[in-house]
Amino acid sequence: MHKTIIPIFLLLISLYSCSGNSEKAEDLISKANALINEKGINEPQRALEYLNKAIELQPDNASAYSIRGYIYFSLEKYQQAIDSFNKAIQLNPTKAEYYNSRGTVYRKISQYEKAIEDFNQAILFDSNDAVFYNNRGGVHLRHGDKKIGCLDAERACVLKFCDVLEWAKKEGYCR
Repeated sequence: MHKTIIPIFLLLISLYSCSGNSEKAEDLISKANALINEKGINEPQRALEYLNKAIELQPDNASAYSIRGYIYFSLEKYQQAIDSFNKAIQLNPTKAEYYNSRGTVYRKISQYEKAIEDFNQAILFDSNDAVFYNNRGGVHLRHGDKKIGCLDAERACVLKFCDVLEWAKKEGYCR
């Protein structure tokens, strides 16, 4: 009987400690998220500490990597942002927002072809998000094919996000 109880006891301890780590990771992610608002990030280093600890506890949490990427981007640590978004994409390769976020970093560092590739992927996974068309259209209009840029800006506007189209019309790129 002892031989049966010990493995079951060890299994229960293992399961309990795993679920405890998962909950702790989610709590840390929530704490990091609480430091992010529409004006920016309060205490970005503290938010990164929360996220790094959450990733230690739950290394397969794509959301933690994505949030960390956003914080690195806001701190202008672009390679670290890309690395974090790469990991998020590796863990959840069909999440459109992760490609859009990485594309935004590539756009910022003037890697326009990579940005367009990422915006293409985002649109492939979610063709109803105006932001993705808006972002891709903006890159095309400023650094690529104006015709495609106008089509993307028009599509974004149909989806109720007209910023790039309005700008492109003022600049004479689109009719």
